Amino acid sequence: MGAGEITLKRELKLRHILFLGLAYMSPFAIFDTFGIISELTNGHVPASYILVMIAVLFTVYSYIKMAKIFPSSGSAYTYTRKTMNSSLGFLVGWAVLLDYLFLPMINALFVNIYLSAVFPTVPPWVWILGMITLITILNIAGVKVAVSANILMVVFQTLVAVIFVILTAHAILTGDTRGFSFHPFYSETMNFSSVFAGASILVLSFLGFDAVTTLSEEAVNPKKDIPRAIFLVAFLGGIFFFNRFVFYAELVS
Repeated sequence: MGAGEITLKRELKLRHILFLGLAYMSPFAIFDTFGIISELTNGHVPASYILVMIAVLFTVYSYIKMAKIFPSSGSAYTYTRKTMNSSLGFLVGWAVLLDYLFLPMINALFVNIYLSAVFPTVPPWVWILGMITLITILNIAGVKVAVSANILMVVFQTLVAVIFVILTAHAILTGDTRGFSFHPFYSETMNFSSVFAGASILVLSFLGFDAVTTLSEEAVNPKKDIPRAIFLVAFLGGIFFFNRFVFYAELVS
């Protein structure tokens, strides 16, 4: 680094980066997409998830390689700028910005839908404004505070997911459902074009593994921890989503 160059404070370890990435992926988002993808694929949601997992792992491998070579913040637009062209990097940066713009908007919409269902007398704008205010405060407070808040959210969502899986497995094994089957993965009625279409939507669930690369200049050991975090976020997120989809598909089929 050149003399006098301004850098960010390096205080994030692997566990911090991992939780930030998992929180960004928003594990609860699968409940928002399941009905849409299930209808589109005729109940073959896990099959779509296998396809998108394969595609994402190739992308993960590319990000890991680039993160080791360029351990600086900026993610895809930094990699494009340094390997190809500054103008292309500029365009990629604005394209990526849409991700960081639209995803919070989607989350705010979901928060409004869920909380309005529980508290129908409260105006919708209250939930949306409240979420925006909370996220703004966490970001202003600093990355350490944001990490702590995200750890709590990830732990809470994980506990809910574990309870969901346990109750679903119990319902399948002891209830009136037909039990486990390979129908969610393959059946004679499967339409491969629909499964691929479902996979193109489910890729939204993996937005997060790439976001950890923007933390490279805040990581204590970026060349080691950022590549590990990229893989772990994608892998753990994929396992988490896949298990929930399989049990959910079995329950409603």
